[in-house]
Amino acid sequence: MMKVKIELLGLLHLKGVKNNSFVEVKDDSTISDLYNELNILKDHQKFVTPFINGSEVRKSTIIHDGDTVKIFLPTGGG
Repeated sequence: MMKVKIELLGLLHLKGVKNNSFVEVKDDSTISDLYNELNILKDHQKFVTPFINGSEVRKSTIIHDGDTVKIFLPTGGG
């Protein structure tokens, strides 16, 4: 198991997940695995943008122990 820091950006709120908290995930987990662990619905996953240690990444990117994962929900309006 490994620990990663979760930061929620934009108007994103996840039930049971505090911003700037640490979560444990299995070794060799991907962003997609993390989304599932955080109970982000598959239909909603396409709307959030993941970052690891400040760099935008794909959902297939592997997370490493000690990484900071930022999950950004873009908003728009006019």
